[in-house]
Amino acid sequence: MKPANLLIYLSLLLLATAGCHGYALIETPTTDGFHSKLPSPYTRAVVWGGRPDTIQSASTWLLKKGVLVVDQTKVLQAAADQKVSLTGYQYLETDVLRMAKLVGARLVVFSNAEVGSWEALDWSSGFPHNRRVYSATVALRAVDVNTGEIEWSGKAQSTERFSNIEEGVSLLTCHALATAWGLRNPGALAPENVCPPGSGLMNTDVTPPKPQAAPASSSREHLTPSMNY
Repeated sequence: MKPANLLIYLSLLLLATAGCHGYALIETPTTDGFHSKLPSPYTRAVVWGGRPDTIQSASTWLLKKGVLVVDQTKVLQAAADQKVSLTGYQYLETDVLRMAKLVGARLVVFSNAEVGSWEALDWSSGFPHNRRVYSATVALRAVDVNTGEIEWSGKAQSTERFSNIEEGVSLLTCHALATAWGLRNPGALAPENVCPPGSGLMNTDVTPPKPQAAPASSSREHLTPSMNY
Protein backbone atom coordinates (compact mmCIF):
# COMPACT_ATOMS: atom_id res chain seq x y z
CA MET A 1 0.00 0.00 0.00
CA LYS A 2 1.31 3.43 -0.91
CA PRO A 3 2.30 5.66 2.02
CA ALA A 4 -0.31 8.27 1.09
CA ASN A 5 -3.09 5.68 0.93
CA LEU A 6 -1.88 4.13 4.19
CA LEU A 7 -2.03 7.52 5.88
CA ILE A 8 -5.60 8.10 4.68
CA TYR A 9 -6.63 4.63 5.85
CA LEU A 10 -5.09 5.11 9.29
CA SER A 11 -6.75 8.53 9.62
CA LEU A 12 -10.17 7.10 8.81
CA LEU A 13 -9.61 4.24 11.23
CA LEU A 14 -8.66 6.67 13.98
CA LEU A 15 -11.77 8.78 13.37
CA ALA A 16 -13.98 5.70 13.38
CA THR A 17 -12.46 4.52 16.65
CA ALA A 18 -12.75 7.93 18.32
CA GLY A 19 -16.19 8.89 17.06
CA CYS A 20 -17.92 5.58 16.49
CA HIS A 21 -21.24 5.98 18.18
CA GLY A 22 -24.81 6.65 17.18
CA TYR A 23 -27.36 9.14 18.39
CA ALA A 24 -30.52 7.01 18.49
CA LEU A 25 -30.48 6.26 22.24
CA ILE A 26 -31.43 8.90 24.79
CA GLU A 27 -29.13 9.06 27.79
CA THR A 28 -30.46 9.78 31.28
CA PRO A 29 -30.85 13.56 31.49
CA THR A 30 -29.71 15.87 34.27
CA THR A 31 -32.71 17.16 36.21
CA ASP A 32 -33.81 19.51 38.94
CA GLY A 33 -37.17 20.14 40.54
CA PHE A 34 -39.31 20.51 43.64
CA HIS A 35 -42.90 20.39 44.83
CA SER A 36 -44.77 22.00 47.71
CA LYS A 37 -48.06 20.35 46.79
CA LEU A 38 -49.13 17.65 44.34
CA PRO A 39 -52.54 17.54 42.64
CA SER A 40 -55.16 15.17 43.94
CA PRO A 41 -56.81 12.76 41.46
CA TYR A 42 -59.20 14.36 38.99
CA THR A 43 -57.67 17.82 39.37
CA ARG A 44 -58.41 19.79 36.22
CA ALA A 45 -55.36 21.28 34.54
CA VAL A 46 -54.40 23.08 31.35
CA VAL A 47 -51.00 22.41 29.74
CA TRP A 48 -49.70 25.49 27.94
CA GLY A 49 -46.56 26.18 25.92
CA GLY A 50 -44.98 26.83 22.55
CA ARG A 51 -44.09 23.32 21.35
CA PRO A 52 -46.97 20.90 20.59
CA ASP A 53 -44.77 17.84 21.22
CA THR A 54 -43.93 19.02 24.74
CA ILE A 55 -47.58 19.78 25.45
CA GLN A 56 -48.63 16.36 24.17
CA SER A 57 -45.98 14.53 26.20
CA ALA A 58 -46.84 16.40 29.41
CA SER A 59 -50.58 15.93 28.84
CA THR A 60 -50.17 12.18 28.34
CA TRP A 61 -48.02 11.85 31.46
CA LEU A 62 -50.48 13.81 33.59
CA LEU A 63 -53.52 11.95 32.24
CA LYS A 64 -51.90 8.65 33.18
CA LYS A 65 -51.36 10.05 36.68
CA GLY A 66 -55.07 10.83 37.10
CA VAL A 67 -55.03 14.54 36.26
CA LEU A 68 -57.87 15.75 34.04
CA VAL A 69 -56.30 17.74 31.20
CA VAL A 70 -58.53 20.38 29.63
CA ASP A 71 -58.10 20.68 25.87
CA GLN A 72 -56.43 23.90 24.72
CA THR A 73 -59.23 24.61 22.26
CA LYS A 74 -61.57 25.33 25.17
CA VAL A 75 -59.11 27.85 26.56
CA LEU A 76 -58.68 29.46 23.15
CA GLN A 77 -62.45 29.66 22.72
CA ALA A 78 -62.80 31.31 26.13
CA ALA A 79 -60.07 33.75 25.14
CA ALA A 80 -61.85 34.56 21.87
CA ASP A 81 -65.10 35.19 23.75
CA GLN A 82 -63.24 37.56 26.09
CA LYS A 83 -61.34 39.16 23.18
CA VAL A 84 -58.01 38.08 24.69
CA SER A 85 -55.11 37.02 22.44
CA LEU A 86 -53.27 33.84 23.46
CA THR A 87 -51.77 32.98 20.09
CA GLY A 88 -48.08 32.76 19.30
CA TYR A 89 -45.48 33.58 21.91
CA GLN A 90 -46.68 37.09 22.77
CA TYR A 91 -49.23 36.17 25.42
CA LEU A 92 -49.49 37.07 29.10
CA GLU A 93 -49.37 34.22 31.58
CA THR A 94 -51.93 36.06 33.69
CA ASP A 95 -54.34 35.86 30.75
CA VAL A 96 -53.73 32.10 30.41
CA LEU A 97 -54.43 31.65 34.14
CA ARG A 98 -57.61 33.72 33.89
CA MET A 99 -58.90 31.82 30.85
CA ALA A 100 -58.01 28.46 32.43
CA LYS A 101 -60.03 29.41 35.49
CA LEU A 102 -63.01 30.25 33.25
CA VAL A 103 -62.99 26.71 31.80
CA GLY A 104 -62.87 25.15 35.26
CA ALA A 105 -59.17 24.31 35.57
CA ARG A 106 -57.37 24.65 38.88
CA LEU A 107 -53.83 24.43 37.51
CA VAL A 108 -51.93 25.64 34.48
CA VAL A 109 -48.83 23.65 33.64
CA PHE A 110 -46.56 25.99 31.71
CA SER A 111 -44.08 24.14 29.51
CA ASN A 112 -40.97 25.46 27.85
CA ALA A 113 -38.51 23.64 25.60
CA GLU A 114 -35.20 24.95 24.30
CA VAL A 115 -33.91 22.83 21.41
CA GLY A 116 -30.55 23.03 19.67
CA SER A 117 -29.92 21.40 16.29
CA TRP A 118 -26.68 20.32 14.63
CA GLU A 119 -25.32 18.37 11.69
CA ALA A 120 -23.24 15.53 13.17
CA LEU A 121 -20.82 13.04 11.65
CA ASP A 122 -22.27 9.65 12.60
CA TRP A 123 -20.14 6.47 12.43
CA SER A 124 -22.67 4.04 13.89
CA SER A 125 -23.10 2.17 10.59
CA GLY A 126 -19.34 1.80 10.13
CA PHE A 127 -19.20 4.55 7.52
CA PRO A 128 -19.35 8.29 8.12
CA HIS A 129 -22.62 10.02 7.25
CA ASN A 130 -24.28 13.25 8.28
CA ARG A 131 -27.20 13.14 10.67
CA ARG A 132 -29.34 15.85 12.23
CA VAL A 133 -28.97 15.65 16.01
CA TYR A 134 -30.42 17.64 18.87
CA SER A 135 -29.91 18.70 22.46
CA ALA A 136 -32.76 20.04 24.54
CA THR A 137 -33.90 21.35 27.89
CA VAL A 138 -37.52 20.93 28.98
CA ALA A 139 -38.92 22.89 31.92
CA LEU A 140 -42.42 22.69 33.41
CA ARG A 141 -44.11 24.38 36.33
CA ALA A 142 -47.63 24.12 37.73
CA VAL A 143 -49.34 27.35 38.81
CA ASP A 144 -52.55 27.59 40.84
CA VAL A 145 -55.04 29.72 38.89
CA ASN A 146 -56.52 31.18 42.08
CA THR A 147 -53.39 32.10 44.04
CA GLY A 148 -50.69 32.28 41.36
CA GLU A 149 -48.49 30.04 43.52
CA ILE A 150 -46.09 27.57 41.89
CA GLU A 151 -46.98 24.15 43.31
CA TRP A 152 -44.30 22.15 41.54
CA SER A 153 -41.56 22.65 38.98
CA GLY A 154 -39.21 20.38 37.08
CA LYS A 155 -36.47 20.69 34.48
CA ALA A 156 -34.55 18.10 32.46
CA GLN A 157 -31.52 18.70 30.23
CA SER A 158 -30.08 16.19 27.78
CA THR A 159 -26.51 15.10 28.45
CA GLU A 160 -25.91 13.67 24.96
CA ARG A 161 -27.03 14.61 21.46
CA PHE A 162 -29.90 12.51 20.09
CA SER A 163 -31.49 12.04 16.67
CA ASN A 164 -35.13 11.24 17.52
CA ILE A 165 -36.63 14.60 18.52
CA GLU A 166 -40.05 13.16 19.43
CA GLU A 167 -38.67 10.50 21.75
CA GLY A 168 -36.11 12.91 23.15
CA VAL A 169 -38.71 15.52 24.10
CA SER A 170 -40.99 12.83 25.53
CA LEU A 171 -38.29 11.39 27.78
CA LEU A 172 -37.05 14.80 28.90
CA THR A 173 -40.62 15.75 29.77
CA CYS A 174 -41.07 12.53 31.71
CA HIS A 175 -37.86 13.01 33.69
CA ALA A 176 -38.72 16.65 34.44
CA LEU A 177 -42.14 15.65 35.75
CA ALA A 178 -40.82 12.66 37.69
CA THR A 179 -38.28 14.93 39.41
CA ALA A 180 -40.91 17.60 40.16
CA TRP A 181 -43.16 14.98 41.75
CA GLY A 182 -40.33 13.48 43.81
CA LEU A 183 -40.32 10.19 41.91
CA ARG A 184 -36.65 10.46 41.02
CA ASN A 185 -33.85 12.47 42.58
CA PRO A 186 -32.48 15.61 40.94
CA GLY A 187 -29.16 15.11 39.20
CA ALA A 188 -27.82 12.82 36.49
CA LEU A 189 -28.78 9.42 37.97
CA ALA A 190 -32.16 7.70 37.82
CA PRO A 191 -33.54 4.13 37.89
CA GLU A 192 -33.58 2.66 34.40
CA ASN A 193 -37.34 2.06 34.49
CA VAL A 194 -38.38 5.47 35.82
CA CYS A 195 -39.16 6.63 32.26
CA PRO A 196 -39.37 3.64 29.89
CA PRO A 197 -38.29 4.69 26.35
CA GLY A 198 -41.21 5.36 24.04
CA SER A 199 -43.86 5.34 26.75
CA GLY A 200 -43.77 8.93 28.02
CA LEU A 201 -44.73 7.49 31.42
CA MET A 202 -42.59 6.81 34.43
CA ASN A 203 -42.95 3.78 36.68
CA THR A 204 -44.16 4.75 40.16
CA ASP A 205 -42.85 1.51 41.71
CA VAL A 206 -39.33 2.92 41.91
CA THR A 207 -37.35 4.05 44.93
CA PRO A 208 -35.34 7.13 43.98
CA PRO A 209 -31.58 6.53 44.22
CA LYS A 210 -29.47 8.26 46.83
CA PRO A 211 -27.74 11.38 45.49
CA GLN A 212 -24.36 10.60 44.00
CA ALA A 213 -21.74 12.56 42.15
CA ALA A 214 -22.51 12.73 38.43
CA PRO A 215 -19.98 10.85 36.24
CA ALA A 216 -17.63 12.96 34.18
CA SER A 217 -18.93 13.56 30.69
CA SER A 218 -16.89 12.91 27.59
CA SER A 219 -17.02 14.60 24.24
CA ARG A 220 -17.22 12.19 21.33
CA GLU A 221 -19.13 14.12 18.68
CA HIS A 222 -17.82 15.86 15.60
CA LEU A 223 -20.44 18.61 15.35
CA THR A 224 -21.08 21.67 13.28
CA PRO A 225 -23.45 23.80 15.39
CA SER A 226 -26.44 25.53 13.83
CA MET A 227 -28.99 27.97 15.15
CA ASN A 228 -31.34 26.89 17.93
CA TYR A 229 -35.04 26.89 17.19
